[in-house]
Amino acid sequence: MKDERIGTVHRTEVIDLLNQALDEGLLTTPQYDARVVAVSTATFASDLLGQVQDLPPRLQWDPRNAAPPTPPNRGAGRTALILGLFSVPMAFCVLGWIPGIAAIVMSTRGNGAHGVGPALLGRVLGIISVILSIGALLALLFVRSSNTST
Repeated sequence: MKDERIGTVHRTEVIDLLNQALDEGLLTTPQYDARVVAVSTATFASDLLGQVQDLPPRLQWDPRNAAPPTPPNRGAGRTALILGLFSVPMAFCVLGWIPGIAAIVMSTRGNGAHGVGPALLGRVLGIISVILSIGALLALLFVRSSNTST
């Protein structure tokens, strides 16, 4: 089997195995810490295999049985942008934080493209709408408190 690149899903599986080994007393805390650091920077399956090779067979990781990496959500950037655009005007009604947070969350689920794109614009608009919603709420509270004190 050739040495294939691994992803976050694979690293998480191996860290779970290392957690079990630590819980069962098979690893000391310094050994565990060193292995978790190595796993978090691993690029290839052989890097992960090296971290569990001395553990019992039930705690071995087999890259052939590993979960495939989840594909990126290609429409997430566009959805984040639409939610961000929708959230800004709603912020003045104090409800813009709802689609704003949804835009921020969706912007993190894109295909990882770098630079200015729909996901980044959606995230920025979402953040702006959350801030504007907080400002609108504070303005409403200020007006309300000044009306009741006069």
